[in-house]
Amino acid sequence: MKKDTTYRTIVIDDDDLSRLILERHIQATPSLELVKSFNSSKEGLVWLLKNDGVDLLFLDVEMPEMSGLELLRTLPKKPHTILITSHKDFAVQAFELQVSDYLLKPVDFARFTQAVNNTVQKLEASSGAVLAAVQPDELFVKVDNKIIKVNLQNIAFIEARGDYVVINTDTKKHIVYTTMSAIDQKLPQDQFMRIHRSFIINLKRIELIEDDSVFMQDKYIPIGGSYQSKFYGRINKL
Repeated sequence: MKKDTTYRTIVIDDDDLSRLILERHIQATPSLELVKSFNSSKEGLVWLLKNDGVDLLFLDVEMPEMSGLELLRTLPKKPHTILITSHKDFAVQAFELQVSDYLLKPVDFARFTQAVNNTVQKLEASSGAVLAAVQPDELFVKVDNKIIKVNLQNIAFIEARGDYVVINTDTKKHIVYTTMSAIDQKLPQDQFMRIHRSFIINLKRIELIEDDSVFMQDKYIPIGGSYQSKFYGRINKL
């Protein structure tokens, strides 16, 4: 864990006692900075949609207005998330949403620290895996023990594969240990767009659109339901 780095953290939990425990655990953890704490899932969602730069989200699963899982599915860009729940039954859905970890109530500090340390390792890996482009038309990525320059115009699409992403170019596939959110933040938004939780595409490389899928490099890539409105609003069509 990097000593000089603090990660911006928010809590969304309608259980007052649980939220207070989480707040105290965060305040006792030097690597975390508590930015906001919400007792309403809807208020938390509105804030997240308007504010970037959240590194870590502690999110209650069972909330009356909107469940934590529903909130997470709604977010176009998901921060690293640790779910808070009273039941183990949500584990499968949690991993489907690629959350960092989940904690059972009441959250004890030892288990909290373990989850935070694991998540911080992922944050540090993702921030170091993709370096800022030194020019607008290129990106440096870390592959194994090498740092490779990739021309952005040669990237057709990027696909999530668990803890890795696969950058599909005209000639090669680069497997990089990072997250979709991390690489999405490094790409020029006028050229690249996330159209599915598992896919980012180069808009200039679309060959055709059919049945809510885009076709490129001999592959149909689905446009996720929550991304369709934004996608169709971006493309120049008659």
